[in-house]
Amino acid sequence: MGEKAMATTAKKRSSVSATQFVALIVATIALSLAVDFGRKVALSRRLQLEEARLDQGIEYEENRRDYLEWLKGYVQTDSFVDGWARREWKMVKPGETSVVLNLPEAPIVPQTRPQEESLSSEGSHWREWWGLFFDDG
Repeated sequence: MGEKAMATTAKKRSSVSATQFVALIVATIALSLAVDFGRKVALSRRLQLEEARLDQGIEYEENRRDYLEWLKGYVQTDSFVDGWARREWKMVKPGETSVVLNLPEAPIVPQTRPQEESLSSEGSHWREWWGLFFDDG
């Protein structure tokens, strides 16, 4: 009977350890899948942010292209050419008189900062305010 009890106990131990082994394998696989899922979610988020950034870049460049096309059309108009010739080359049409004003340059006046003496003088405004709020009187 001692041998039979030992055999039964050995079977129980092996079935319990087999169950634990299977549970360990399942837990390892589940943990591996969870980590992989987390990595894929993070990668997906980064790709979405990159896609949004690229979409903004595309929109900016499309707006820039539209502006440049408009500017190309505008610089080919007679009114632009006329204005440019008058401003840049100082050209006039026949029968017009050009007037050039020679104005003297305005002298540069340095900005002065208040002297520290005036800030620390007895009659300055901050001392009056200090007296109003913090002196007993």
